[in-house]
Amino acid sequence: MNIRFVEAFVWVARLKSFRAAAQKLNVSQATISGRISSIEAEFDCRLFDRAKHDVVLTNKGYLLLEKAERLLDAEQDLLESLKHHNSIVRNIRIGVIESIVHTWLGEFLTQLKILYPNIEFELTAEPTMHLQALFAKGALDIIIQTAPVLDSTVVSSALNPLEICWVCHKDSHLAHRDATFDDIAESEIITFTRDSQPHLALCSMFENKGLKPKQIHCVTSISIISHLVQGGLGIATLPMAAIKNELDNGDLVVLQGVESPPLLSLHASWENLTDGKMKCAIVELAKSVSYGYTENIA
Repeated sequence: MNIRFVEAFVWVARLKSFRAAAQKLNVSQATISGRISSIEAEFDCRLFDRAKHDVVLTNKGYLLLEKAERLLDAEQDLLESLKHHNSIVRNIRIGVIESIVHTWLGEFLTQLKILYPNIEFELTAEPTMHLQALFAKGALDIIIQTAPVLDSTVVSSALNPLEICWVCHKDSHLAHRDATFDDIAESEIITFTRDSQPHLALCSMFENKGLKPKQIHCVTSISIISHLVQGGLGIATLPMAAIKNELDNGDLVVLQGVESPPLLSLHASWENLTDGKMKCAIVELAKSVSYGYTENIA
């Protein structure tokens, strides 16, 4: 039996209201009704007397309630154990976009090991669309990417965004003078995966200015984009923090005189199920590291 279905039953019984239980659990009333119906179908019995104006437990409902509350108490005890006893080995599957790999991922994982010394993590780096697909299949526990996951059972939290800039080769004719969008439109442009947030933002910027870029190349890897531009191929949009060394060394140059692309928004998403508190703690750590990283490189 799904523990969330049991939780729905307990809160309906406690609050004597399907609507109040839905508000308590931050889900729709239809979701609560569906979960109760699933339990009733599994046990082949009625848990609530729906013929009366008030929500009233049936005899079998009373029998189930005590055991259901014990089950939720046991779940809570397990959560507290995971939170407070670092000796427990826990596997966590985390998915991130590559921009995080090139910025604050190392510091995040270091701090994660301090918070949970015996944790074992599995790390996946993919574009947002791929991460969300894996998350929907249950293959990842936490994903940190560019858009919140819109689902009643999923919690999403915003992290500190990354500044995106236009960059070119140090010997480009645009490297040492103010550039315009006409200049960029006439150049070959390299950006992230097609239909990603940076790609769509770039297309929107040119559309709003009535310009059609000569060519837009879509590449998934920040390292490859950086190498292509350093090799003299066009202009790219990249997270400034991810290419700090290349900018400090003068291998890449930020274009001046032109509006920067929109910030790269970051969101962490996780299902608030049996280990929701642990996931929430991990996400809060990611938020702290993301803000601290931006302050340190400013």
